[in-house]
Amino acid sequence: MSVTLKDLAKACGVSVGTVSRALNEKNEVSAKTSERIRKLAMELGYIPNRAGRALSAQKNVNFIGIVLPSINSMFFDDIKKGIEIAQREFKDLGISTMLEEVEGWGVEEHLAAIDRLEERGCKAFVLCTVDDPRIVAKINELTDQKKPVLLLNNFIPEAKHVCFVGPDYYKSGSIAAAMLDKCNKEKHLEILIVVGYKNHYGHHCRVDGFIAELKKRKVDFNITEIVEGHDRDIDTQQSTMRAFLEHPEINCVYMASGSGVSGLGAAIIADARHKRFVIACDEIYTTRELVKNDIIDFVVCQETQTQGYQAIKKLHDYLNSKFSGSLDNYIVNNIIKIKNHFE
Repeated sequence: MSVTLKDLAKACGVSVGTVSRALNEKNEVSAKTSERIRKLAMELGYIPNRAGRALSAQKNVNFIGIVLPSINSMFFDDIKKGIEIAQREFKDLGISTMLEEVEGWGVEEHLAAIDRLEERGCKAFVLCTVDDPRIVAKINELTDQKKPVLLLNNFIPEAKHVCFVGPDYYKSGSIAAAMLDKCNKEKHLEILIVVGYKNHYGHHCRVDGFIAELKKRKVDFNITEIVEGHDRDIDTQQSTMRAFLEHPEINCVYMASGSGVSGLGAAIIADARHKRFVIACDEIYTTRELVKNDIIDFVVCQETQTQGYQAIKKLHDYLNSKFSGSLDNYIVNNIIKIKNHFE
């Protein structure tokens, strides 16, 4: 049975009107009494009437600005689907989203996108952006102005934020290493690691987790080289091909980025005379096709649509909460998929 305003008033020992005013932050109720009522409301699981909230929300729309480096990157397609689902679900509760898409991880482009969203009146932000001092300074400025920032998919350690929604990148790397070890017991591994950017927080964490797990398992391995593909197919293909030519002893490839996988596949196909065990990250159409055709052995996936949905849901909860100034992070699952999943 749901808790009503009357139930809450009885539990607090005050009138229904006092409870209503406290939950709606009216100045007529003392701060101490308001805090007691709000705390008890949270403990009892009081849920405001959705219709009433919808009428109130029409007068006070919260515009959420979103920045995604999604131009020419299929990886973000499902994240955008999740955002769209959440936008439809919370539209009548005063949530409206504005999306700025950029290409790549250029700091200036990301800063300009955030500025454009500010100019359009956004008071809260979902940012999938780069770990750079200028970005950190901008996020901290927004936070200090009481404009909450949620970090999506890529974590930025020094930035002030209400929460992070995304994968555990370190764990993703350790899972890839564990599977590699299980599939290649008693074999010396000469490993090529392909990242989008060496300074990308998520890619860096994946590499750290990957290497740490190999060492923990006492695997006989050598990291032949770590190359950058800049999350672009052509750059990934060229850097991978160069590494293959210079190091024909490479017998394993770990791609720690979800973008540029077509370039990786092209390089492997071009040098098909060498059999290599290949691990990829993140499920997109191209990755599925490469796994189906035995070019990639398995892929460690993250729940991208869930990330998009939860980012908007959590900001909605934050903007409408009377109880807390912080939220728990939402860490999605790492899921291993092989050829059988895609047939």
